Amino acid sequence: MEKFCWAALGAAKGIGAAHMMALVKVFGSAQNAYEAEEADLLATGILSPKAVAAFVQSRKQHDRFPEKLREQCERLHIDVIPIVSDAYPERLKRILQPPLVLYVKGTLPDFRYSIGMVGSRMADAYGLKVAGYFSSELAKAGVVIVSGGAKGIDTASHKGALQAGGKTVAVLGCGVDITYPPENRTIFAKIAEQGALISEYPPETEPLPFRFPERNRIISGLSQGVVLVEAAVRSGALITAEFAMDEGRDLFCIPGNIFSDKSAGPHKLIRDGARIALAPDDVLEELFPELAGSIHSNLFACIEDRAPLRVCSEQQRKLLDLLTQGPQTLEQLVTATGWSVAETSVLLLELQMKGFVQTDAAQRYVQS
Repeated sequence: MEKFCWAALGAAKGIGAAHMMALVKVFGSAQNAYEAEEADLLATGILSPKAVAAFVQSRKQHDRFPEKLREQCERLHIDVIPIVSDAYPERLKRILQPPLVLYVKGTLPDFRYSIGMVGSRMADAYGLKVAGYFSSELAKAGVVIVSGGAKGIDTASHKGALQAGGKTVAVLGCGVDITYPPENRTIFAKIAEQGALISEYPPETEPLPFRFPERNRIISGLSQGVVLVEAAVRSGALITAEFAMDEGRDLFCIPGNIFSDKSAGPHKLIRDGARIALAPDDVLEELFPELAGSIHSNLFACIEDRAPLRVCSEQQRKLLDLLTQGPQTLEQLVTATGWSVAETSVLLLELQMKGFVQTDAAQRYVQS
């Protein structure tokens, strides 16, 4: 019952982990602290009279909270890990406002090698491909991929790690029994098998907007460093980046299309001093040098089958035909095809990844 009393203390509004831990130390256990009389709580001097009154009132409104929570978690196969547990990630304990408890569906991995992958929910094809690639290669090297389970970059990052057979953790802005977004039901089930779904919120907690910025501190707190793929200047992903910098985490930004507003966030941070990541090994060499060299050196590694007719789409083959005329700029290719800058850029990136196209010293596209 003790860990569920920790959870009951953690559910109290406006009282931080440090104050709750001090109460537990005074009363000898989380259960004793949770059940203490109002006068005894006041006598400790740890909480203000207003905080004590609010705590006692909340306890009355949620009668038998620890017992009900235990029944609920056992039924849903959810573990509760208090901050004093050896299973609680050590790195997370050291952030400014650590959660008093974690609700976990799955198995917490070893976070010794861990990277937060964050970015836009409205990611374009380039961002999704890059997030999946980085996550896949880092996971193959033994790095745990931590993200937020949201649409866009988060989902691509989780998928990349899962497809590589690696471990990934989704930190949710709701209870771990709730699938949000709903279309991620299948991937959440796989995450629970190969890693864990984590939340600081009890089961049945709805995904309200204010909870997502709150959970971002946990993403950065679990991670040795954070990789930002795509983000507008005002976005939730930048909140995670700010948490990372505030907590002394290494921040890596992947550059993008200068014509896209989704590149504005990473480019601003790069200009302000964040590290540029052009390849997964850039992250490994900085944070985990013992793992470096175990993956491709960059995004443009060649594939074994180099026959364009067999592995390229019709649009990709059209670009290759145009490049037989000689080096071409992006603008020239856009004019010749009539496609958008974004669409053409993605197709060129895919051809670079296949090893059919490269850029010359003047940043023009040429056949490899």
